Amino acid sequence: MLTVTFRTMTGMHSNRAGVSGAAPRIELRLHSEWPALTEALKPAGSSLRVFLAERFPHTKPVFQHYKDSVGPLVVPAGPGTAGVGTGTVGGAFDWLVDFLVHPAPDMHLPAVGARRYGARMPAALVELAALLQTREPVEDGRAGQGAVSEFDGPCSGTTVDPELLARGCWALSLLTELGRGVPPERSPLAELNPAIVTGRDLLGMASDAALDQLTALRQQAESVLLPALASRVGRWAIGPTFEGSALMNADADLIAAATLVEIKTLLGGKRKDGTRYATLDGPTLFQMLGYVLLDFSDRFAIRELMLFNARYGHIATWDVSQLLHTLAGHPVDLQALRTEFAAFLRSGAKPSLRVRPMDR
Repeated sequence: MLTVTFRTMTGMHSNRAGVSGAAPRIELRLHSEWPALTEALKPAGSSLRVFLAERFPHTKPVFQHYKDSVGPLVVPAGPGTAGVGTGTVGGAFDWLVDFLVHPAPDMHLPAVGARRYGARMPAALVELAALLQTREPVEDGRAGQGAVSEFDGPCSGTTVDPELLARGCWALSLLTELGRGVPPERSPLAELNPAIVTGRDLLGMASDAALDQLTALRQQAESVLLPALASRVGRWAIGPTFEGSALMNADADLIAAATLVEIKTLLGGKRKDGTRYATLDGPTLFQMLGYVLLDFSDRFAIRELMLFNARYGHIATWDVSQLLHTLAGHPVDLQALRTEFAAFLRSGAKPSLRVRPMDR
Protein backbone atom coordinates (compact mmCIF):
# COMPACT_ATOMS: atom_id res chain seq x y z
CA MET A 1 0.00 0.00 0.00
CA LEU A 2 1.33 3.44 -0.97
CA THR A 3 0.40 6.32 1.37
CA VAL A 4 0.78 10.05 0.69
CA THR A 5 0.06 12.35 3.65
CA PHE A 6 -1.12 15.95 3.45
CA ARG A 7 -1.69 18.42 6.27
CA THR A 8 -4.35 21.09 5.90
CA MET A 9 -3.88 24.70 6.99
CA THR A 10 -7.41 24.91 8.36
CA GLY A 11 -7.50 24.91 12.13
CA MET A 12 -3.72 25.14 12.52
CA HIS A 13 -4.07 27.29 15.62
CA SER A 14 -7.08 25.63 17.21
CA ASN A 15 -7.00 23.59 20.40
CA ARG A 16 -8.15 19.98 20.46
CA ALA A 17 -8.42 18.23 23.79
CA GLY A 18 -5.95 20.73 25.19
CA VAL A 19 -3.37 20.13 22.45
CA SER A 20 -2.27 23.34 20.77
CA GLY A 21 -1.72 23.43 17.03
CA ALA A 22 -3.63 20.25 16.12
CA ALA A 23 -4.62 19.95 12.48
CA PRO A 24 -6.32 17.30 10.41
CA ARG A 25 -4.21 14.96 8.32
CA ILE A 26 -5.42 13.67 4.99
CA GLU A 27 -3.98 10.41 3.73
CA LEU A 28 -4.35 9.38 0.10
CA ARG A 29 -3.78 5.66 -0.11
CA LEU A 30 -3.39 3.34 -3.04
CA HIS A 31 -4.66 -0.07 -2.02
CA SER A 32 -3.14 -2.65 -4.33
CA GLU A 33 -5.49 -5.39 -5.41
CA TRP A 34 -2.57 -7.58 -6.46
CA PRO A 35 -1.67 -10.68 -4.49
CA ALA A 36 1.98 -11.37 -3.74
CA LEU A 37 4.19 -11.88 -6.80
CA THR A 38 4.52 -15.64 -6.34
CA GLU A 39 0.76 -16.05 -5.85
CA ALA A 40 -0.08 -13.84 -8.84
CA LEU A 41 2.09 -16.04 -11.07
CA LYS A 42 0.44 -19.35 -10.15
CA PRO A 43 -2.69 -19.22 -12.36
CA ALA A 44 -1.72 -19.86 -15.98
CA GLY A 45 -4.24 -17.31 -17.22
CA SER A 46 -3.53 -14.59 -14.67
CA SER A 47 -3.14 -11.07 -16.05
CA LEU A 48 0.42 -10.95 -14.73
CA ARG A 49 1.38 -14.19 -16.49
CA VAL A 50 -0.23 -12.91 -19.68
CA PHE A 51 1.61 -9.56 -19.42
CA LEU A 52 4.97 -11.29 -19.09
CA ALA A 53 4.26 -14.06 -21.60
CA GLU A 54 3.25 -11.56 -24.27
CA ARG A 55 6.55 -9.73 -23.89
CA PHE A 56 8.70 -12.83 -23.38
CA PRO A 57 7.23 -15.58 -25.59
CA HIS A 58 10.47 -17.45 -26.32
CA THR A 59 10.80 -19.43 -23.11
CA LYS A 60 11.13 -22.98 -24.45
CA PRO A 61 14.83 -22.75 -25.41
CA VAL A 62 15.65 -21.41 -21.94
CA PHE A 63 13.64 -24.18 -20.26
CA GLN A 64 15.25 -26.89 -22.39
CA HIS A 65 18.79 -25.62 -21.87
CA TYR A 66 18.22 -25.57 -18.13
CA LYS A 67 16.82 -29.10 -18.10
CA ASP A 68 19.75 -30.41 -20.17
CA SER A 69 22.34 -28.75 -17.93
CA VAL A 70 21.20 -30.17 -14.57
CA GLY A 71 22.61 -33.44 -13.27
CA PRO A 72 20.90 -36.08 -11.11
CA LEU A 73 19.07 -35.48 -7.86
CA VAL A 74 21.52 -35.44 -4.94
CA VAL A 75 19.18 -34.63 -2.02
CA PRO A 76 16.06 -36.83 -2.30
CA ALA A 77 13.10 -36.42 0.01
CA GLY A 78 14.30 -39.42 1.98
CA PRO A 79 12.49 -41.81 4.33
CA GLY A 80 10.26 -40.39 7.03
CA THR A 81 9.62 -37.10 5.21
CA ALA A 82 5.99 -37.72 4.31
CA GLY A 83 4.85 -35.47 7.16
CA VAL A 84 7.52 -32.84 6.56
CA GLY A 85 6.05 -29.83 4.81
CA THR A 86 7.95 -29.07 1.61
CA GLY A 87 7.23 -25.38 2.02
CA THR A 88 8.62 -25.43 5.53
CA VAL A 89 11.75 -27.23 4.32
CA GLY A 90 12.30 -24.57 1.69
CA GLY A 91 11.66 -21.77 4.15
CA ALA A 92 13.99 -23.27 6.75
CA PHE A 93 16.71 -23.70 4.13
CA ASP A 94 16.29 -20.06 3.08
CA TRP A 95 16.89 -19.07 6.69
CA LEU A 96 19.87 -21.38 6.92
CA VAL A 97 21.47 -19.74 3.88
CA ASP A 98 20.75 -16.32 5.39
CA PHE A 99 22.70 -17.27 8.50
CA LEU A 100 25.52 -18.74 6.41
CA VAL A 101 26.02 -15.41 4.62
CA HIS A 102 25.50 -13.17 7.67
CA PRO A 103 25.27 -13.92 11.43
CA ALA A 104 22.37 -11.50 12.03
CA PRO A 105 19.80 -11.55 9.21
CA ASP A 106 16.66 -9.45 9.34
CA MET A 107 14.01 -11.37 11.32
CA HIS A 108 11.03 -9.05 11.02
CA LEU A 109 8.74 -11.60 9.31
CA PRO A 110 9.05 -14.15 12.15
CA ALA A 111 8.40 -11.27 14.54
CA VAL A 112 5.16 -10.49 12.68
CA GLY A 113 4.24 -14.17 12.85
CA ALA A 114 4.98 -14.32 16.58
CA ARG A 115 2.71 -11.35 17.20
CA ARG A 116 -0.08 -12.94 15.20
CA TYR A 117 0.32 -16.14 17.22
CA GLY A 118 0.04 -14.04 20.37
CA ALA A 119 0.46 -14.80 24.07
CA ARG A 120 4.09 -15.56 24.91
CA MET A 121 5.31 -16.30 21.37
CA PRO A 122 7.04 -12.92 20.83
CA ALA A 123 9.06 -13.52 24.01
CA ALA A 124 9.85 -17.05 22.87
CA LEU A 125 11.17 -15.65 19.59
CA VAL A 126 13.45 -13.29 21.49
CA GLU A 127 14.74 -16.27 23.45
CA LEU A 128 15.29 -18.20 20.22
CA ALA A 129 17.29 -15.31 18.77
CA ALA A 130 19.51 -15.34 21.85
CA LEU A 131 20.07 -19.10 21.49
CA LEU A 132 21.08 -18.50 17.85
CA GLN A 133 23.49 -15.79 19.03
CA THR A 134 21.83 -13.17 16.90
CA ARG A 135 20.14 -9.90 17.72
CA GLU A 136 16.67 -9.36 19.07
CA PRO A 137 14.08 -9.32 16.25
CA VAL A 138 11.63 -6.47 15.78
CA GLU A 139 8.60 -6.33 13.50
CA ASP A 140 9.79 -3.26 11.66
CA GLY A 141 13.09 -4.94 10.96
CA ARG A 142 14.50 -2.37 8.58
CA ALA A 143 13.96 0.39 11.14
CA GLY A 144 15.63 -1.43 14.01
CA GLN A 145 19.30 -1.59 14.89
CA GLY A 146 19.05 -5.33 15.49
CA ALA A 147 18.31 -6.26 11.89
CA VAL A 148 20.72 -6.58 9.02
CA SER A 149 19.17 -6.55 5.57
CA GLU A 150 22.02 -4.93 3.62
CA PHE A 151 25.76 -5.22 4.14
CA ASP A 152 29.11 -5.30 2.38
CA GLY A 153 29.67 -8.87 1.26
CA PRO A 154 30.73 -11.49 1.28
CA CYS A 155 31.27 -11.76 5.01
CA SER A 156 31.57 -14.53 7.59
CA GLY A 157 28.34 -16.24 8.57
CA THR A 158 27.19 -17.68 11.85
CA THR A 159 29.33 -19.98 14.00
CA VAL A 160 26.35 -21.51 15.80
CA ASP A 161 26.31 -25.32 16.20
CA PRO A 162 24.86 -26.81 12.97
CA GLU A 163 22.06 -28.79 14.64
CA LEU A 164 21.07 -25.84 16.81
CA LEU A 165 21.00 -23.62 13.73
CA ALA A 166 18.92 -26.14 11.77
CA ARG A 167 16.39 -26.38 14.60
CA GLY A 168 16.25 -22.62 14.88
CA CYS A 169 15.76 -22.17 11.15
CA TRP A 170 12.90 -24.67 11.19
CA ALA A 171 11.16 -22.63 13.90
CA LEU A 172 11.83 -19.39 12.00
CA SER A 173 10.29 -20.94 8.89
CA LEU A 174 7.12 -21.81 10.80
CA LEU A 175 6.90 -18.29 12.23
CA THR A 176 7.56 -16.78 8.81
CA GLU A 177 4.62 -18.75 7.44
CA LEU A 178 2.44 -17.09 10.08
CA GLY A 179 3.93 -13.73 9.11
CA ARG A 180 2.89 -14.37 5.53
CA GLY A 181 -0.69 -15.14 6.51
CA VAL A 182 -0.99 -18.82 7.49
CA PRO A 183 -3.57 -19.01 10.31
CA PRO A 184 -1.98 -20.06 13.62
CA GLU A 185 -4.50 -22.87 14.06
CA ARG A 186 -3.27 -24.46 10.81
CA SER A 187 0.37 -24.32 11.82
CA PRO A 188 2.32 -27.08 13.61
CA LEU A 189 2.99 -24.36 16.19
CA ALA A 190 -0.63 -24.81 17.32
CA GLU A 191 0.49 -27.83 19.35
CA LEU A 192 2.45 -25.55 21.68
CA ASN A 193 0.92 -23.99 24.78
CA PRO A 194 0.92 -20.27 23.94
CA ALA A 195 0.91 -19.25 27.59
CA ILE A 196 4.19 -20.96 28.46
CA VAL A 197 5.99 -21.45 25.12
CA THR A 198 9.75 -20.82 25.24
CA GLY A 199 12.59 -20.51 22.78
CA ARG A 200 13.69 -24.05 23.59
CA ASP A 201 10.18 -25.28 22.81
CA LEU A 202 10.59 -23.77 19.36
CA LEU A 203 13.85 -25.66 18.90
CA GLY A 204 11.97 -28.89 19.50
CA MET A 205 9.61 -28.41 16.54
CA ALA A 206 11.96 -29.95 13.96
CA SER A 207 11.70 -33.71 13.47
CA ASP A 208 14.69 -35.97 12.82
CA ALA A 209 13.60 -36.23 9.18
CA ALA A 210 13.50 -32.45 8.87
CA LEU A 211 16.97 -32.15 10.40
CA ASP A 212 18.33 -34.77 8.01
CA GLN A 213 16.96 -32.79 5.07
CA LEU A 214 18.48 -29.53 6.28
CA THR A 215 21.84 -31.20 6.93
CA ALA A 216 22.00 -32.54 3.37
CA LEU A 217 20.83 -29.25 1.87
CA ARG A 218 23.39 -27.32 3.93
CA GLN A 219 26.15 -29.48 2.46
CA GLN A 220 25.08 -28.38 -1.01
CA ALA A 221 24.98 -24.73 0.04
CA GLU A 222 28.48 -24.92 1.49
CA SER A 223 30.00 -26.85 -1.40
CA VAL A 224 28.19 -25.22 -4.33
CA LEU A 225 26.43 -21.94 -3.51
CA LEU A 226 28.83 -20.21 -1.14
CA PRO A 227 31.90 -20.74 -3.38
CA ALA A 228 29.92 -19.33 -6.32
CA LEU A 229 29.02 -16.24 -4.29
CA ALA A 230 32.52 -15.65 -2.94
CA SER A 231 33.54 -13.60 -5.98
CA ARG A 232 30.49 -11.31 -5.74
CA VAL A 233 32.09 -8.44 -3.86
CA GLY A 234 29.96 -5.41 -3.11
CA ARG A 235 26.61 -4.58 -1.59
CA TRP A 236 24.56 -7.61 -0.51
CA ALA A 237 20.92 -7.70 0.59
CA ILE A 238 19.05 -10.46 2.44
CA GLY A 239 15.33 -10.68 1.69
CA PRO A 240 15.35 -7.44 -0.31
CA THR A 241 12.15 -5.66 -1.19
CA PHE A 242 11.80 -3.28 -4.10
CA GLU A 243 10.22 0.03 -4.94
CA GLY A 244 7.48 -1.88 -6.72
CA SER A 245 6.83 -4.03 -3.66
CA ALA A 246 4.45 -1.28 -2.52
CA LEU A 247 2.23 -2.26 -5.46
CA MET A 248 2.84 -6.02 -5.46
CA ASN A 249 4.23 -7.68 -2.36
CA ALA A 250 7.57 -9.25 -3.27
CA ASP A 251 10.80 -10.00 -1.45
CA ALA A 252 13.66 -11.88 -3.08
CA ASP A 253 15.95 -14.38 -1.36
CA LEU A 254 19.30 -12.65 -1.80
CA ILE A 255 21.12 -10.07 -3.88
CA ALA A 256 24.89 -10.47 -3.92
CA ALA A 257 26.61 -7.51 -5.59
CA ALA A 258 24.25 -7.12 -8.58
CA THR A 259 23.43 -10.85 -8.74
CA LEU A 260 19.87 -11.77 -7.77
CA VAL A 261 19.91 -15.22 -6.18
CA GLU A 262 16.79 -17.39 -6.13
CA ILE A 263 17.05 -20.45 -3.89
CA LYS A 264 14.90 -23.53 -4.49
CA THR A 265 14.55 -26.99 -2.95
CA LEU A 266 12.33 -28.46 -5.67
CA LEU A 267 12.29 -32.20 -6.33
CA GLY A 268 11.42 -31.64 -9.99
CA GLY A 269 9.58 -33.95 -12.36
CA LYS A 270 9.40 -37.74 -12.17
CA ARG A 271 10.21 -40.16 -14.96
CA LYS A 272 8.39 -43.44 -15.54
CA ASP A 273 11.19 -45.31 -13.76
CA GLY A 274 10.70 -43.13 -10.67
CA THR A 275 13.87 -41.06 -11.05
CA ARG A 276 13.69 -37.30 -10.74
CA TYR A 277 14.81 -34.53 -13.07
CA ALA A 278 15.05 -30.77 -12.58
CA THR A 279 12.87 -28.38 -14.54
CA LEU A 280 12.56 -24.65 -14.96
CA ASP A 281 8.97 -23.47 -15.36
CA GLY A 282 7.24 -20.23 -16.25
CA PRO A 283 6.35 -19.13 -12.71
CA THR A 284 9.95 -19.53 -11.50
CA LEU A 285 11.45 -17.72 -14.50
CA PHE A 286 8.86 -14.94 -14.35
CA GLN A 287 9.34 -14.67 -10.58
CA MET A 288 13.00 -13.78 -11.09
CA LEU A 289 12.15 -11.39 -13.90
CA GLY A 290 9.43 -9.89 -11.72
CA TYR A 291 11.99 -8.92 -9.10
CA VAL A 292 14.09 -7.22 -11.76
CA LEU A 293 11.09 -5.28 -13.09
CA LEU A 294 9.94 -4.26 -9.59
CA ASP A 295 13.28 -2.53 -9.00
CA PHE A 296 11.83 0.54 -10.72
CA SER A 297 14.72 2.91 -9.98
CA ASP A 298 17.44 0.25 -10.48
CA ARG A 299 18.45 0.62 -6.84
CA PHE A 300 20.00 -2.83 -6.71
CA ALA A 301 21.53 -2.63 -10.21
CA ILE A 302 20.66 -6.28 -10.90
CA ARG A 303 22.74 -7.46 -13.84
CA GLU A 304 22.73 -11.23 -13.31
CA LEU A 305 20.23 -13.88 -12.24
CA MET A 306 21.31 -16.98 -10.34
CA LEU A 307 19.03 -19.96 -9.68
CA PHE A 308 20.27 -22.47 -7.11
CA ASN A 309 18.36 -25.73 -6.69
CA ALA A 310 19.95 -27.27 -3.62
CA ARG A 311 18.42 -30.71 -4.19
CA TYR A 312 20.40 -31.00 -7.42
CA GLY A 313 23.43 -29.06 -6.23
CA HIS A 314 23.05 -26.99 -9.36
CA ILE A 315 23.50 -23.32 -10.19
CA ALA A 316 22.28 -21.63 -13.36
CA THR A 317 23.19 -18.04 -14.16
CA TRP A 318 21.94 -15.61 -16.79
CA ASP A 319 23.07 -12.17 -17.83
CA VAL A 320 19.92 -10.08 -17.48
CA SER A 321 20.27 -8.21 -20.77
CA GLN A 322 21.03 -11.35 -22.74
CA LEU A 323 18.19 -13.28 -21.11
CA LEU A 324 15.66 -10.54 -21.87
CA HIS A 325 16.89 -10.46 -25.48
CA THR A 326 16.52 -14.23 -25.80
CA LEU A 327 13.07 -14.33 -24.26
CA ALA A 328 11.73 -11.34 -26.21
CA GLY A 329 13.43 -12.15 -29.49
CA HIS A 330 14.86 -8.63 -29.73
CA PRO A 331 16.82 -6.15 -27.55
CA VAL A 332 14.84 -4.93 -24.55
CA ASP A 333 14.98 -1.46 -22.99
CA LEU A 334 14.80 -2.54 -19.35
CA GLN A 335 14.01 0.88 -17.91
CA ALA A 336 11.21 1.44 -20.41
CA LEU A 337 9.81 -1.99 -19.57
CA ARG A 338 9.95 -1.16 -15.86
CA THR A 339 7.95 2.00 -16.52
CA GLU A 340 5.39 -0.02 -18.47
CA PHE A 341 5.25 -2.65 -15.73
CA ALA A 342 4.72 0.02 -13.05
CA ALA A 343 1.80 1.47 -15.01
CA PHE A 344 0.35 -2.03 -15.43
CA LEU A 345 0.52 -2.67 -11.67
CA ARG A 346 -0.91 0.73 -10.77
CA SER A 347 -3.92 -0.03 -12.91
CA GLY A 348 -4.82 -2.59 -10.25
CA ALA A 349 -4.68 -0.11 -7.34
CA LYS A 350 -7.65 1.83 -5.98
CA PRO A 351 -7.33 5.25 -4.29
CA SER A 352 -9.02 6.06 -0.99
CA LEU A 353 -9.03 9.04 1.34
CA ARG A 354 -8.72 9.02 5.11
CA VAL A 355 -8.89 12.09 7.36
CA ARG A 356 -7.75 12.00 10.95
CA PRO A 357 -6.29 14.40 13.52
CA MET A 358 -2.54 14.97 13.58
CA ASP A 359 -0.52 16.92 16.12
CA ARG A 360 1.46 19.84 14.82
